Amino acid sequence: MSTGYDGGVNNIGMPKKTWVRKEKIVVVGKCKYCQQEMTSEDSFVPIGKILYGKYQYQNAHYDCVKKNDLKPKSNFDW
Repeated sequence: MSTGYDGGVNNIGMPKKTWVRKEKIVVVGKCKYCQQEMTSEDSFVPIGKILYGKYQYQNAHYDCVKKNDLKPKSNFDW
C-alpha cells in the first residue's frame, strides 16, 4: 500500500537536471603544518582567525591537525 509520500525524492513537476557536473581539482594552498601543497581532493580543515577586522584562514591536512592535537602542549602554546 502506497502512502503517496516519496520523501521528496521524486518531486512531480520539477524538471530533471540536464547538466553534468564536471570534476574540478583546484589547488587550495599549502598545509599550515607540513607546508605541502593541497588540492580539493585532499581531506583538509580550514583554520581561521580575525586579524585587523578581517577573517583570515589557513588550510591544513586533517591528519596534520590530528597529529598536532596529540602533541603535549605547554603554557606558551596558544
